[in-house]
Amino acid sequence: MFSVIPDSDRDPILRVQSVSQSFRAGFLLKRTQVLREVSFDVQARSIFGFLGPNGAGKTTLIHLITGVRRPISGRVLFRGVSTQDPRARLHIGYLPERPYFHEHLTGEGFLRYFGALSGLSSAQIELKIPQVLESVGMARARKLELRAFSKGMLQRIGIAQAILHDPELLVLDEPMSGLDPVGRKEIRELILRLAAEGRTVFFSSHVIPDVEAICDQVAVIEKGTIRACGPISGFLDRGGPARVEVALDGVSSLEDLVDGEPTARGIAHWRPMAQGVRVVIEGQEHLKPFLARALAKQDASILWVNPIRPTLEDLFDSGRGAEK
Repeated sequence: MFSVIPDSDRDPILRVQSVSQSFRAGFLLKRTQVLREVSFDVQARSIFGFLGPNGAGKTTLIHLITGVRRPISGRVLFRGVSTQDPRARLHIGYLPERPYFHEHLTGEGFLRYFGALSGLSSAQIELKIPQVLESVGMARARKLELRAFSKGMLQRIGIAQAILHDPELLVLDEPMSGLDPVGRKEIRELILRLAAEGRTVFFSSHVIPDVEAICDQVAVIEKGTIRACGPISGFLDRGGPARVEVALDGVSSLEDLVDGEPTARGIAHWRPMAQGVRVVIEGQEHLKPFLARALAKQDASILWVNPIRPTLEDLFDSGRGAEK
């Protein structure tokens, strides 16, 4: 169990209260507003996804959460203590979006370096190195130089340094950026394991499937403003009516399955493929009748049935439409 600042378990572990941030940039040093009255809470032992397009303000807010910067106005509190306070930062682990890795160091040398920066003693570091390497699945790379690491291995060793001092809150900025599908899956599974150990994980992303797969709660930010915040189920409901894609073998055209106008049967669109047809059905109420007709056809077989989740662009577009 982690050593934490005393507080009630019922209180949020992280509280962002009316935070605004701006910077001066350009030749004339004109002030640009990056965050506007951002507020949300993160519950302990949860996996919290922070979604938004590039340039939305995700990294700026993460700098405030980790104490790297101070907000112009508002507060960021870890268990009731400002994240500018060293007592709070002792319990926060951080992996930046673009970490710098000293390529000549080995995996254990890298951890010794960051362990010393975090204030751990040499004895503590040597005790923790094999534990964290095992935790992130990097025990075999202990003696390997970082220059030989893949992108996924670098992300893992970066997470290893972030948990070396046993933080209660782990903050990851775009941890799956640039990874191939296998690497993304491995990092998602690693985040789930770290959360199962009792940590709270806060990570940013601009890819909905990464968040949908593992998060309990999510906040969506666009142009420095929170558009939505809450449980992942309610977040996805904002995308509009549920759609389902059905692929059928042994069917050459839609007329084989639909009598009358396709839209009246909930068919959004369809297209032929080598093995049959792919049909997108609008709304769950039309799915069962459609599948019943398909199964009643002698030569037809169902290849797959997949729900279609809204994209980040769909969600933002629906939000803009509601504002007009």
